[in-house]
Amino acid sequence: MQKYNSIPNIIFDFGGVLLNIDTDQAVKSFKKIGLVDTDLVKKEYQTNGLFDRLEKGTISADQFRLEIREHINGEVSDEQIDAAWNSMLLDLPYERLELLEKLKQNHRIFLLSNTNIIHWEAYMGMIQKVHGVCLSDFFEKDYYSHNMGLRKPDPEIYTALLKNEGLLASETLFIDDMYANYEAAKSVGMQAHFLDLEKGETILDLF
Repeated sequence: MQKYNSIPNIIFDFGGVLLNIDTDQAVKSFKKIGLVDTDLVKKEYQTNGLFDRLEKGTISADQFRLEIREHINGEVSDEQIDAAWNSMLLDLPYERLELLEKLKQNHRIFLLSNTNIIHWEAYMGMIQKVHGVCLSDFFEKDYYSHNMGLRKPDPEIYTALLKNEGLLASETLFIDDMYANYEAAKSVGMQAHFLDLEKGETILDLF
């Protein structure tokens, strides 16, 4: 899509867009360690529940573990909880990092991710171990929901980034694999692309 090459500013989502993820794997992993309600992960993740509060940084990792234990039969360690939660994090194909490096030559590149401290520590370590690089180095700045106290699709998270970086919404492209996040970006005047993972689309198809 050559039209995107002329847009000076690009904001990428992370999970699904850069990092391959599988939320169903987290559900399976939590079930293995005794989670009673196997729908809890998806229900809470999609509403203003436990996972939402974790990703806004309004509760700590320790508080998250304490609350999730209320839904688990038996004794489980912090490490078991973290491993189950992190099991949704798959891989980051290196060619996507290569694309970011290429785009940096002619664009201002940013990251805007709904995430949490447990996942952040896990994938930062994984990327360093697998690829020998720091994810932050590929962006002018990387923004994370748990540091901002905001979470997509809240329009305020987009306007905060635009204001902080002095970006014009009309000159900024936002890429996300969640339709609600895509719609929210458009609502504040940004150009946006919904990355359709079900059709096998990747960011390599866009530039």
